[in-house]
Amino acid sequence: MSTEKKVFVRKATGLVREIGFWTAVIIIFCNVVGLGWQKRVFQWTGPAIIPESTYPAGIPAPTMAFLVSGIIVLLTVFAFAVLGAAMPRSGGGYVYISRIIHPFVGFLASWAEYFSIAVSWGLIATAVFEATLIYAWLAGWGTAWATSENLLIGGLVIVVFFTAIAYFGISMTGKVLQFMFAVPAILTLFMYGIFLSATPASMEAGIKALTGLSANQITQMALDQGMATAYTGDYFSAMATATIGIYWAYIGFAAATFVGGEVKEAGKALPRTLFIANIVIILLYVSISYLSAHAAMLVGKIGDYSFFSGYAYLSWGGGKLPAGVAKAWMPTIAGFGAMGMGLQWFLALIPIFAAFWVANDIPPFVITSSRIVFAMSFDRVLPEKLSEVNERWHSPTMAIVTTMFVAFIGSFAESDIFVKYPVPVLTQYVNSAGGVVSTDLWDAAFFLLSSVACLLFVFRRKDVYEKSPFKPGKWVVAGIGLAATLANVFLFYMLALGFAAPEPWIFTLVLLVVGAVIYYYYRTKGSRVGVDYATIYAEIPPE
Repeated sequence: MSTEKKVFVRKATGLVREIGFWTAVIIIFCNVVGLGWQKRVFQWTGPAIIPESTYPAGIPAPTMAFLVSGIIVLLTVFAFAVLGAAMPRSGGGYVYISRIIHPFVGFLASWAEYFSIAVSWGLIATAVFEATLIYAWLAGWGTAWATSENLLIGGLVIVVFFTAIAYFGISMTGKVLQFMFAVPAILTLFMYGIFLSATPASMEAGIKALTGLSANQITQMALDQGMATAYTGDYFSAMATATIGIYWAYIGFAAATFVGGEVKEAGKALPRTLFIANIVIILLYVSISYLSAHAAMLVGKIGDYSFFSGYAYLSWGGGKLPAGVAKAWMPTIAGFGAMGMGLQWFLALIPIFAAFWVANDIPPFVITSSRIVFAMSFDRVLPEKLSEVNERWHSPTMAIVTTMFVAFIGSFAESDIFVKYPVPVLTQYVNSAGGVVSTDLWDAAFFLLSSVACLLFVFRRKDVYEKSPFKPGKWVVAGIGLAATLANVFLFYMLALGFAAPEPWIFTLVLLVVGAVIYYYYRTKGSRVGVDYATIYAEIPPE
């Protein structure tokens, strides 16, 4: 066997650069914009209610958190733009961290990130059914059908369906994704129109028609249940609290780099892709969360509070909504406005909007997570079977199928099936409030280490940097890398504060220990047959 063959199994990965610029943009957009943004401004106002008179320029704390988190995202995006342009290979951050910091650090960080994305895939698939709950409520069907059993079955079916699509290659996945993006994108423009056209009269009429209660009654109900005294912090502490949840809505901002080996002219395209997609996402999040909250603030004003605070508190805080009233989501606010304007037909579009924005997360989750284990397998620190590429479809089929089974964990968790039917250990760790919530922590750690890789890049891998088509300057890269590192340290710290229970930490520790055992097993096995790991991690993987 030649020295070259001892380094890499093949001279080429077998993947093909089929992803165009706009498809790469859509991959990022769809990976990021999904479930979280539809409810975050209400979900994180509820637990940290502060007087609305303290909002600067009428901006709720979660909306400000969207802006602050967006700045952190842009710093990290810069880091990924530099690294992605220099090393446009499948696996993204795994390649950057393992080649710049250390192979073992790269493996563990990417092992955790793989589970973060794959488990989230299952969570999102099940949440598609959760999103349709909005339509069931608006249509008067009730919500009793949304049982844990039905949510689990539906989530598993969706996971299997999108596994099949990804199995047949990135070209087919891209076409499906373009359609899944276009539909909700158009409907989002209608959402803007509803919020911009909302009046106190239309909101009041819509709330009354759909809940049977006036906006004032909702606000008073929240006050009676302790809303005014439930939280003692100020605006900035409320914003810091919201940051914990807001960050989740940004997960996926570097999605295109994970499939860097399949992006056309990736060295030049990735930086533009990353910046364009994420700037538009930040503008979307900040503007529409503000407009939906403002529409809800038009009515139900009692003292320092309005329907916005009352509805958020009863939905996501310490209060309890009346039976039959759906929780506060952006689509429900749009439903109130549309109903009050006499646009009942728009209610039929709301579930399409809600479900599609959730569902179009799934194709990017499939391809990004599968490429992580593909890249690790190509380096021969995971079973070589995971790096096999179908010659016809140019897809890593075994990596995709394996990832499907990991995604099932997320479906079990989101459905809360183990809460309904308690099982020792599983109930404690595999449910929506148990160990799997630590996926945010794994994601934050991965991007923190990727930022450190950017900081060290121009010093430790100057040879690679000099060949890159995107060279902003040595000290610019180091400076932004440092800023991104510090920002992600802050973000990681804030997220860690939110995990007071032991389950997320125990789950994380077990995951890392298992990963370490697997890594050293395959390193030892490979070394016995002459694999030159020193050379593997000194080189950038082949195309």
